Amino acid sequence: MNVCRVCSVGEVSPFRLVSDGRRLWVCHECDAVWFGDALPVGSADGRLYQYVERYRGPGTPTDWEQIEPVAE
Repeated sequence: MNVCRVCSVGEVSPFRLVSDGRRLWVCHECDAVWFGDALPVGSADGRLYQYVERYRGPGTPTDWEQIEPVAE
């Protein structure tokens, strides 16, 4: 398990943004985000909500519906 360096609780897993295909790593607990192909080290690049379209209610995708898991 890859433990988040931000919250020290959540697992960090690889994903890709559906909108543009960029690879990122996301914490399942605090939504911290790191960009790149390798397991993240250092400070996070932000939070998931900063890189996806804002949720606008029923019928629109949530933050986590705008990313897809990828193999490590």
